[in-house]
Amino acid sequence: MSNHSIKSKKHHPALQVINLMGNSTSFYGFKNLKTTVKALIARFAVAKDHCKDWKALKRYSLIAVVVAAMFITSCKKEALDGTVLNSTTSGNSSAQAKTGWPFSHKGDGGSSNTPPGKYPGTNYGATIGTPDGTDDESFQLNVADQLGISCLRERVSVPIVSLGNNLVPELNTSYNVLLNFCSPNSGNQLIPFVTDLDQYKTNLNNILDAFTVMPLVAVIENEESNRYFYSGTASQYISQLSTAIGVMHARGIKVTNGGITSTGLNYLVYQDFLDQHKYDSAQLFKQLTNVTPNNPYTLDRGAFVDILLDSYADMDLDYVNFHWKGTSPNTDALNEVINYIKKRTRKDIISNELGQFDTDPNTLLALVDLCTNRNFPFIIWYSPDENSNRRDTPLQYEDGSLTPTGVAYRNYLED
Repeated sequence: MSNHSIKSKKHHPALQVINLMGNSTSFYGFKNLKTTVKALIARFAVAKDHCKDWKALKRYSLIAVVVAAMFITSCKKEALDGTVLNSTTSGNSSAQAKTGWPFSHKGDGGSSNTPPGKYPGTNYGATIGTPDGTDDESFQLNVADQLGISCLRERVSVPIVSLGNNLVPELNTSYNVLLNFCSPNSGNQLIPFVTDLDQYKTNLNNILDAFTVMPLVAVIENEESNRYFYSGTASQYISQLSTAIGVMHARGIKVTNGGITSTGLNYLVYQDFLDQHKYDSAQLFKQLTNVTPNNPYTLDRGAFVDILLDSYADMDLDYVNFHWKGTSPNTDALNEVINYIKKRTRKDIISNELGQFDTDPNTLLALVDLCTNRNFPFIIWYSPDENSNRRDTPLQYEDGSLTPTGVAYRNYLED
């Protein structure tokens, strides 16, 4: 599609459906047919935006849908082949379907403040990088309007040098804001966790006093388990988080942690499989995530995250937040990580930084669909500026138009 044309019959979407269905070794072709069909429908939509011969493509789209329907009917009584990881979930955790979209921008996902006619479910959003890091509000809102999302992820420094009435301008828009309260950067130095908790409480209240509209969710720091970001102990972060919970809840603001990163978390899931004597599952998970169980840094982060999860289970924390970046539409490993966090904390799970390192729109669709079916209250897709030299695939180009993954996200939300 990058050349804006369909060059040969073997690339027709209808034949892609047939190929997926005929491949008995394809996880993506069998385990999640719903996501597969949705992904291909999104491809049609992307093609509509980029292909000249749309009439011809529509005919193949119809064929693809008919073939998919026939396949679903034929498979109702058959077991699907393929290797599946053993679940780390304790008890039942059956996925439920998406219950409604879109939300009113100021709804909160199902509380008494949700406007009439809206239903509880997942709130979708994005972290939208602006050209040259200018933090251009109009650019963000333009992209957000095209995507059809209801939430934006923003940040504020604690303490802030200059308080003002327009400290986080996105709060005064129609969008809900998940706001990271982050300690200021220290140049090339690691950021220490806050230990003067009385001053921290004052700093947070000063910032909140400057707001006329409150954030929907306060995210305390960013990636608390990232050893390249922070110095300090897990216990120090937990004390800081506990202080922030008291301040935010007094204002009616929900609270989540900064976002557990994959190094320590993946190690714990891998070790959990071994503890259950599920050695094949452990090996498969290791292959999918490239976890390095004998690396001292991995062991250190595993111990760090282990302390966090123990505390999060007992704290008055509204959500447990983790970050994840996909490299393919395979969601086996992500599903097991969700199972593990749920088992350890028994709390609602969100991700304010879900993203991808490949460029396939199917990866976005697979990750978002899984998290939707796992009842995430919030899914925030990470979309940096295309010239930021980050590995992540953005939803928007530098001119503000949508990339193929952005088009796929938009069409998913319109479904």
